[in-house]
Amino acid sequence: MKRFFTSLFVGSIVIFLSSCGGGNAKPGSKIGFMPKLAGIPYFNACKKGAEEAAQELKLDLKYDGPNKADVSQQNDMLDQWINSGDYACICVACNDPNLIASSLRQARDKGIHVITYDADTMEDARSFFVNQATYEDVAYAMVDALAEDLGDAVKEKAGDESKFKVAILTSYKTAPNQSEWASRIKTYAAKKYPRIELLEETEHGEDRDEGIKKAKALIEGNRDLKGILGLTSVAVPAAAEAVRQEGKKGDIKVTGVSTPKDMRDYVMDGTVNYVILWNPVDLGYLTVYVADLERKGQMPKNGIIEAGRLGKITVNDGEVLLGKPLRFTKENIDKYGF
Repeated sequence: MKRFFTSLFVGSIVIFLSSCGGGNAKPGSKIGFMPKLAGIPYFNACKKGAEEAAQELKLDLKYDGPNKADVSQQNDMLDQWINSGDYACICVACNDPNLIASSLRQARDKGIHVITYDADTMEDARSFFVNQATYEDVAYAMVDALAEDLGDAVKEKAGDESKFKVAILTSYKTAPNQSEWASRIKTYAAKKYPRIELLEETEHGEDRDEGIKKAKALIEGNRDLKGILGLTSVAVPAAAEAVRQEGKKGDIKVTGVSTPKDMRDYVMDGTVNYVILWNPVDLGYLTVYVADLERKGQMPKNGIIEAGRLGKITVNDGEVLLGKPLRFTKENIDKYGF
């Protein structure tokens, strides 16, 4: 009899602990959607697309993110989401691929699906990466736009050793997208436009005022500067503003990845001729469709998926590709509301 009551007591303790959220507890039903940085136009556009998809799929979506591009803030928020037990899937744009991986692995260990979008992490820390375009496509589009802006003189000529000095303004050298783009920009420019001389990346930390300050320093420190490539949606308008304030419109060409809303004034007044980007509304929309398929066990590692109004989307070895980047100019920039 004593053994019976002992067994009954131990069994009750096990049941009680399980009901309080032990390691095997099932994940919740929410979809978490986290930007690198909340409040900027680019990620506001991603949010709009994510909410559109969530409404179509009747999903409970939670959008929240850090108030600065800081992976430690992302990790703190992720830990809260993971420990809440409320989430079936977490979608995150990663500020640092390595430093965020531990939190994402913990989520997966607890049965929470992990999707990255915009900027990836380590492959073992997520199920799928929703990529806005290939790294090559974005990098090449930026370099080609800059070269076109600089004109025919940038092309290699026999006996002409002169160079076109170009600065690169980025948030952080370790940021996933920027580091991948920078590497490909350097390789592609050296091969196709050898007269372009690229300076090492200058960091501004996703701070517009700091970006303007750093761009001005580049202009003042390199009197022969011919161009600035911005690798974030904050870097390009910051560089454009610096060029405008320094009275260098037309002399220093500015291009890179940014939103039409951020760049409209600079494009319309001729400070900037070309801006490169994809549609971030569509990126957010596609990410939530991928999250829904993944939580239902219907997401293939390779193949084709149907993603609402976007139609058929290709999946290749865990990477979901939105499509080719767009080029915004004075002629088309008003067609886009993000």
